[in-house]
Amino acid sequence: MLRRGPDGIRVLVLHDSRYDEWRLPKGRLEVGESAAQAAEREVAEETGLRLSAGQYVGATTYTYADPVDCVPTHKIVYLFAMNADSEARPRPELATFDGAEWLPPTEARERLTWASEAQMILRALEGPR
Repeated sequence: MLRRGPDGIRVLVLHDSRYDEWRLPKGRLEVGESAAQAAEREVAEETGLRLSAGQYVGATTYTYADPVDCVPTHKIVYLFAMNADSEARPRPELATFDGAEWLPPTEARERLTWASEAQMILRALEGPR
């Protein structure tokens, strides 16, 4: 999620208190939901911000061990441009996050725990694929 304002472009990163990780907002598809609808719902659930999924930017994939049963889980993340106005204030207390920061792109990439998410920021700034 990007915000453009007088201080330039900012990227929203969330702190997941369960794992002490910095992440981008994202989640799982629900039955009958498009990737764009899931992106809008997940951002609203995780930040309290109601934004529209814009241009499709691309996708990334990764595999991780599910924290509940340790089974390898393959995840595909579809990235959409979502633009927030300069007044947008996230409310991460609505979910499992205990912090949210709007950071310059370089700083956001450095703060994120996962390299695949840092790469997503570069793709979003490059524009549609």
